[in-house]
Amino acid sequence: MSDRGDKGMTSGECNLTVSKDSPFVEVVGTIDRFQARLGWTRVVISDDKEKKIFLQIGKDLNEIMGSLYLTTKWKNGKKRIEEIEKEAENYKIKVGDFKDFLIPGENEIESRINICRTDCREAERKMVTLKLDREDKEIEFDEDLLKYFNKLSYLLNWVWRTKF
Repeated sequence: MSDRGDKGMTSGECNLTVSKDSPFVEVVGTIDRFQARLGWTRVVISDDKEKKIFLQIGKDLNEIMGSLYLTTKWKNGKKRIEEIEKEAENYKIKVGDFKDFLIPGENEIESRINICRTDCREAERKMVTLKLDREDKEIEFDEDLLKYFNKLSYLLNWVWRTKF
């Protein structure tokens, strides 16, 4: 057991000691919460295909947190981005064009998916902060991570819209 946490420090990138308010800890904590809410949402999804989509996203997030910690490139990034884009287009076709903003709260599943969507967007914003921090420290950043969260929030937006 370490006493670092008692002093506001924790293990971060490359097992270095970092402040608990560092961009790295912020993004990993946001992804962790997003992943928990994905699981919370998955338990109320009845469609097997959607359950698999949400399960795969959870697996992606595990891999992403690992690659952030090790400062390595996410090996499945490009493939998963392409799959997310295709899936989003399928949902977009299902929904069709929309003209109005939707008000969340129609039902349980729609509300949970919307929370996941907003968590994903927050993770994307925190990822931008981490990217800038890594550039300042001359640490490599995997651009596929930003693309993934951008495309994923787009997919979740369309999945959410099918629940109204």
